[in-house]
Amino acid sequence: TILVNGLPLVHIELKRRGIRIQEAFNQINRYQRESFWAGSGIYDYAQIFIISNGSETKYYSNTTRYAHVQEQGSVRKASSKRESNSFEFTSYWTDVENNRVAELLDFAERFLDYKMLLYTLTRYCVFTADKTLMVMRPYQIAATEAILRRINQALNNRSFLGTTHAGGYIWHTTGSGKTLTSFKTAQLASRDQRVKKVLFVVDRKDLDYQTMKEYDNFEPECANSNS
Repeated sequence: TILVNGLPLVHIELKRRGIRIQEAFNQINRYQRESFWAGSGIYDYAQIFIISNGSETKYYSNTTRYAHVQEQGSVRKASSKRESNSFEFTSYWTDVENNRVAELLDFAERFLDYKMLLYTLTRYCVFTADKTLMVMRPYQIAATEAILRRINQALNNRSFLGTTHAGGYIWHTTGSGKTLTSFKTAQLASRDQRVKKVLFVVDRKDLDYQTMKEYDNFEPECANSNS
């Protein structure tokens, strides 16, 4: 467990090579039920869980862990066999070129780097209005960082403003979390005192309502619609 200011914010669960990585995921659930500290809320403080069998390594938020515990409870009550789908919400780490970093030592070198870990915990986690903790995926973080770098370059070099050098585009597929990426980018950009206003433009009215609703879930009343 990694402590930050005395709080256990990251928990790492390891299995030996050859064991399914999902066994590490299930082990955390067993700790919740059966360990000495079960019921004392010790895992409620953790923001991020990391699971690995040496050759495969993934991470996920505490909300995914909590959902898994709830699912397992409902399965037992219904006394039916059903595979938990919470594991689908675990993520691999990738580099900026989208190459998967699965080996434990490679993952530790990149993700557990002090700056990267601190950035993930403080900049790239979102606690929504409905009490859901979301940890951004690597491509979302890379996209946000790229946009912020371009904004900073344009603000530092006024000759860039109004030219293609100050712009760019980020390609996200359907269902990949475009709105979360845009929200986090807008939130971080707005903290720069040189940025006076952030505009989010949509090309369909239904997207306007959908985006406002999602933004409100990420941070209530953080944005105003404009006709």
